[in-house]
Amino acid sequence: MRRTRPKRNGPTIKDIAAALGVSHVTVSRALNDSPLVTLETKKRLREAAVRMGYIPDAAAKLLRGGRSNIVGFILPDVENHFFSAIATVIAETLAASGMQLVLSISEDNPDLELRHVRSLCEARTRGIIITPVVNMHRETADLLANVPCKQLVRRHPLIESDVIVSEDKNATRIAAQRLINLGHKHIAFIGSGNETLSTGVDRAEGFNQAIWDAPDVKSTVKLGPPGPRHGYDTAIELLTHPKRPTAIVLGSAQFIIGTLQAIHDTGLQIPRDISLIGYDDPDWFKVWGAGITTVALPIREMAMMAASLVGESPLVPALEPEVTNIDGTPFKRLTFPVSLVQRGSDRQY
Repeated sequence: MRRTRPKRNGPTIKDIAAALGVSHVTVSRALNDSPLVTLETKKRLREAAVRMGYIPDAAAKLLRGGRSNIVGFILPDVENHFFSAIATVIAETLAASGMQLVLSISEDNPDLELRHVRSLCEARTRGIIITPVVNMHRETADLLANVPCKQLVRRHPLIESDVIVSEDKNATRIAAQRLINLGHKHIAFIGSGNETLSTGVDRAEGFNQAIWDAPDVKSTVKLGPPGPRHGYDTAIELLTHPKRPTAIVLGSAQFIIGTLQAIHDTGLQIPRDISLIGYDDPDWFKVWGAGITTVALPIREMAMMAASLVGESPLVPALEPEVTNIDGTPFKRLTFPVSLVQRGSDRQY
């Protein structure tokens, strides 16, 4: 007996129509939720489509001028806990509305960032969530102006969009204030050093505000590029100085590994020789030594807000952000609160 080969691309709308004895127009309308088809007929035709293994032709939809069901998230570093946790929540939130997340890693490289934005625009993405790089190309911003876009964690002035952030300024302020209250008189801050992005500016300013209110406290501020290398090199410089600080505040989750390595390599111990307050709160902070005191960030809330705004997800964060206008623009800044988690990496001095 001659066997019939299955269709390579699965059943079509015409196959469903033939099987049920209706027109292919009716099937198409039912699958696209047309008001011209009754609810009972929609239910029957959709159940048949699922039973027969029908998969919608995304390419045909795009040819008709529609957008895909993908949402792009361009982030600098997927190995960092902060960004990987955010990506996970964004994916979950988008899935609730039938959207699919596509991750693109910029490595804080403007050329890579531009390439990713181009590819997503060519794919007719539903929208783009982006943590922008410092030296963004003008072309990147121009492309983003033509798609639904939200900035997450950082704000770049070239991008005209809303931004979802945490209380960057308050985060470092409460960390510094904690150490001041513990009696430290020389506190160092390791942060990102570019004035283009909002995060580096706000976190440095928050730290400085706490120091300015304590005139008997000396500070050393070290700003540089994001990444573990800056954390390590800067911490080595600070800890080997004859007048080293007694405490360090970190202004980025990307600095923790480098800083811990530097403390280890200089033979110092936390908190006996140096107090440390981190940024972000991955699970391992709870079990490292006596635990790392840190500023916990509203990762889930920020990610859900970004995904719900771009992907039209029904899920919304439990916390309400503070909504303010971005000066001189019609766009909004949505700010979520942070909290200080006290553990064992800092001590009374």
